[in-house]
Order: sequence, then C-alpha cells, then structure tokens
Amino acid sequence: MATIVTRDTGASAKGSALTNTEMDTNFINLNEDKYESGDNIDVADVTISGDIVASIGTTVAAAGTTQGGATLLSKTFNIVTTATNNQGIKLPTAEEGLLYTIINATSVSVKIYPNTSGTINSGSINTAITIPAGTSSKLVGTSSSNWNTMVETIVYDSSGNRLN
Repeated sequence: MATIVTRDTGASAKGSALTNTEMDTNFINLNEDKYESGDNIDVADVTISGDIVASIGTTVAAAGTTQGGATLLSKTFNIVTTATNNQGIKLPTAEEGLLYTIINATSVSVKIYPNTSGTINSGSINTAITIPAGTSSKLVGTSSSNWNTMVETIVYDSSGNRLN
C-alpha cells in the first residue's frame, strides 16, 4: 500500500501544510503502487473464509496412476503444473454444493479421481475422468459421494468471435 503523508492526525500525519516536495512524493507513491490493466499478478496460496470458503493451489503436482497414489486436493481452485501422462489428482469427499476447479497447465492428460467410494458423473465407483492438457474442469458435489462435471456454455457472436 502506498505511503501518503497527510496534514490531519494519524500515523502518517505531519500536522501542518505539506510542501510541494511532500505532495509530489505522495503522487509518486500512488503512481508506483497502483495496479494497471495488463499487469501480471503473482498469486500465492490464498484462503478466503466467511460464508464462502475458497482456496487456491497454484502449483499442484499430480502423482501416481491409481486412485490410491493420486494427489489429494486440499484447495478448491487448483492449477496442476507438474504431471507425467495419466498421473492423477483426487477430489476430497463430495459435499452438496462444494465446487472444485481444476486447470491442467501441463502438456499431458491428468486423471481426476473421486475420493474413496465416490463417483464422478454417477459413474463407476472410484473411477477417474481424464482432463486433457491445457484444459480445465469444474466439478460440483451433488451428494455425499458424487461429483458432477459442469459444462461451460460458450457464446459466440455472428462473426464467430467468442463473447465470454
């Protein structure tokens, strides 16, 4: 956060009129501390709590080629950055309304397993789905044992340009 010197009382208060140099320094601090459209941001693991709990895993490594060896996800938004072909990640126990997002930022396919005795899309128990390289998947818990994938609706204009 930018440091600003003020005339009023407070932590950064001078208590008297500001000089031209102090005013210029305030503007320089504001200018250097702002976010501009197009700037790259660096996001570490983030947890937001309250009525909605969301968390971000920015460097998830897939592991194993079976449900038992797959990496158990501990965050609700996950970016898989390390995997060899058909390694996997495993969802936690499903809960109604719980939403997980997985981005496969690798160059290989990754398996997504339900938790032990769980299902995905009401399929066979303990059976994975595959998420291709460079794609993402959103899954929502629909019961205490099932996850359903959510399909994004893509909207195009009459010229074929994607709008969302």
